[in-house]
Amino acid sequence: MLRNKFLFIPVLIFFLALGIDRLLMTEKIQTYFTKTVSEINFFHKPHLFQELKDYLSQKDRKKVLIYFGNSRALLFDNKYIEAKYPDWILFNFSVPGGGPDYFLFWLEKFKEENVKPDFILLDTSLEVYNLTPIIKIDESLINGLSAGFVFRNSYRYSKTEISNFIAKRLFRTYQYRPKLSTILYRTANNFQVLYAYRAWRKEVFDRLVVERGSATSDFYQNRSNPDDVIQKYAKGDYNSYLVNFQYNDGMEDFFKESLEITKDLGVPSAFIMVRIAPMYFEMMKTEKSAKIGETMVTPYSVYLPRMKTIESKYKIPFWNMNEDPFYNCNAFTDASHMATECFPQYTDFIFNKIQNTKIDQNQ
Repeated sequence: MLRNKFLFIPVLIFFLALGIDRLLMTEKIQTYFTKTVSEINFFHKPHLFQELKDYLSQKDRKKVLIYFGNSRALLFDNKYIEAKYPDWILFNFSVPGGGPDYFLFWLEKFKEENVKPDFILLDTSLEVYNLTPIIKIDESLINGLSAGFVFRNSYRYSKTEISNFIAKRLFRTYQYRPKLSTILYRTANNFQVLYAYRAWRKEVFDRLVVERGSATSDFYQNRSNPDDVIQKYAKGDYNSYLVNFQYNDGMEDFFKESLEITKDLGVPSAFIMVRIAPMYFEMMKTEKSAKIGETMVTPYSVYLPRMKTIESKYKIPFWNMNEDPFYNCNAFTDASHMATECFPQYTDFIFNKIQNTKIDQNQ
C-alpha cells in the first residue's frame, strides 16, 4: 500500500508544476517577466473571425480582402485603403511567423462555417519551406494552432516540433523563461516599467481590434535602414533560415489544402512572395545551400518551380513582388521587412493585382 502511494508522487508533482505554471502565466503575473507582445496577434484572431462573420452578414458592405501572412504583412494602413480603395476592406489574419499550417487551421474554420469573403491572399515565403533551419520559428505552431489540429497533422511535423509543441503548450514558462533580472527591472522605481509594459500590451490588442488585425497605421515607427545595415541583416537571416536547406513537403501539403479550400468556397485567391531586400533575395538565388542528390543548388531554384507548379495546377496566380518590374520601393527596416514608407506601394500592388486578376479559379 505504501509503495502504491509513492507511485502517485510523480503525478502529484506534475499537476502541482502545471498549476504553478498556469498561475505564473496569468496576465497580471506574466507581465513581470515576459518580453514580447507578439502572441497578442494570435489571441486577437478569434475576435477578428467573429467580427468578420458579423461584417459579412451585413447587406450594405464593402468587398472583403482576407490576408493570411506573416510579420511582413502586419503594417497596412486602413485609412490609406479606405481613401484609395473605398469599395474594399481588409481583415488581416497575418501573425508573426505565420505559415501554411496556420493558414489551413483558419481556412478549415472558414469552410466549416461557410465564411466567404471576396478575395483571399496567402503568403508563401521561401523560408517557411526549409525543414532544417538553424533557427526554427515556432511561434505560430505554439501560439496559433489547437492541439487537435497539430496531432491530426502530426505526420507533417518532425518529432522535434511535436515534442516542442507539447512541452511549450503544457508549460508556458518553458516558452517564456522567467528571469530574475527582468522581474527586478520591472519592479524598480515603483513598478513604472511594469505598468508601462501592461499598458503597452493593452494598447497593442486595442490597436489590433481597431485596425482589424494590422499592427499599426502610423508611418513613423518602422523606419528604413541604410544598405550596410541591411547587408548584415541579410547575411544573418540567410544563415539563420536558409542554410542546410531541405524542402519541407509537409508545409507544401498544408499550403495546397489551403488553396483547395479557397476553391471549395468559390472565393478568388492568390498567393504572394512579399518583397524582401534585394541583397537578401540575391543570396537566395546565388548561395548554394540546398542539395539535390549530389548537386548543391540554391534554395530559390528549389522553391520557385514548386510554386509555379502549384500555380499551374490550381489555376491560382502567384505574385512574386521580388521579380515584378513595376514594383520599385526598396526601403527596408531589415532584410526581411519593408519599412512602413513602402506600405502604400505594397498596398497598391495587391489591389491592382486583385482588380486585374481575371481568371476563373473554380473550374
